[in-house]
Amino acid sequence: MKIESLINNPEYTQKFALEKFICYFLGLTREDMRTQSNQELTSDQENQIITAYKSYVIDKKPIEYVLWFVEFFGTKFHVNGDTLIPRPETEYMITAVTEFCQENQKSDSILLDVWTGCGVLGCSVLMQNPAAFKTVFLSDYSQEALIVAKHNYDKLIDASKYDTYFIYSDLVAYLENYTDLVQNKDIVLVANLPYIPEKTHDDNNPESVKKREPRMAFVWWDDGLIYYRRMFNQIFQNKQDWIITGEVVMFLEMMTRQVALLVEEFGEKIQFEEVKTFHFNIRILKAILR
Repeated sequence: MKIESLINNPEYTQKFALEKFICYFLGLTREDMRTQSNQELTSDQENQIITAYKSYVIDKKPIEYVLWFVEFFGTKFHVNGDTLIPRPETEYMITAVTEFCQENQKSDSILLDVWTGCGVLGCSVLMQNPAAFKTVFLSDYSQEALIVAKHNYDKLIDASKYDTYFIYSDLVAYLENYTDLVQNKDIVLVANLPYIPEKTHDDNNPESVKKREPRMAFVWWDDGLIYYRRMFNQIFQNKQDWIITGEVVMFLEMMTRQVALLVEEFGEKIQFEEVKTFHFNIRILKAILR
């Protein structure tokens, strides 16, 4: 079968996905696929493409889980069903961190990637700012996710440049065990914690997301802010106990209406600034501990 015959087959209605699988398994760009549409597929290639297509259409597997990678900030990251698929809006957080690092020009700060998932935030920050940090912590509540994060870190980052720790922990509760490393150091924290209220998730996300991506990485009930509140309180306690003594700057993602709630609750202790906007309902915050 030729490429064009497969694309034109009316049995395969999800053309975008079909073409993506063709490009992946044949190692072609989309332009190559069009200019080489007369190319004959081997039986193995045809089976790979159709199997992947059925996983996407019938099994409701996101394309990223079918292919085992997602592109984020120009880099391929391995993902699987134990990790959330990073979204384009989160790339704005990396831009915000980079702008901050360029303004401050420090070389011995600590990077905390909280709820790291596949490690996309921590790795991307380091790739964009390789000289800004000395110590790196990537933490998650999921040991399976930490395995994926370490795989990506080992593949993408020159580990010899940093003291790196992969921590199974409730947010930043582990910091009390690393007092000698943390004291007198400035901290940059990146976190995209679950902030989607349950009803919003169930009413608006496609079936592939609800069925396949880890629900606990998206959803928290009520106003969606319980994990941010818990993390802030852990940081306050660490500051009170003289574990954290340097500057703490956090970069966070959430919905617009949630920003006002946090400002009302924590404005006396944290200075909040909206630094990036993806669309009307998603904000990237810079939050500085006062």
